[in-house]
Amino acid sequence: MSTMPLSLDEATKRYESYSHNIQDSILTIESYMGSNTSISFDMPQVIANLENVDTQNEERNVSAYIKVLEEYQRIIITERKRRALKEVIQGKFKAADFKMNLKRHRRAQRLGRMSPPNAGQMPPPNAGQMPPPNAGQMPPPYAGQMPPPNGEQMPTPNDELMLDELML
Repeated sequence: MSTMPLSLDEATKRYESYSHNIQDSILTIESYMGSNTSISFDMPQVIANLENVDTQNEERNVSAYIKVLEEYQRIIITERKRRALKEVIQGKFKAADFKMNLKRHRRAQRLGRMSPPNAGQMPPPNAGQMPPPNAGQMPPPYAGQMPPPNGEQMPTPNDELMLDELML
């Protein structure tokens, strides 16, 4: 049974969830630690003074330390998963950037093939031509043709090229 690849949205949601879980674990550790900032255990001293230890208090402390260490273990496991997801997300962004650059390169190649070979040496648009006729001499826009339905304009070849580019 194969699994579906993880989408960018799903990976991002999981990454955020793992980050929140780590924050929750930190708050849990802080609650167990109280005003203590570190856990220390001097084995020789504890054994030497075992007769004088308040066993109930020491048992509560050890239980709290165990919970702190278990929570810390959860943080480590979650952080490992979070780092793996971070790599997946970065990989997806790199792949998307690569695809976009490839599309741009291909589009530039297509446009380069479509432009006239002497585009830089073309004469100005009206050079050597007769001046345009005045408005009284111009035929109506759809002379001899049926006008398009609903008064819409017909797409020009440039519009079609732009549509092709948008479809990519």
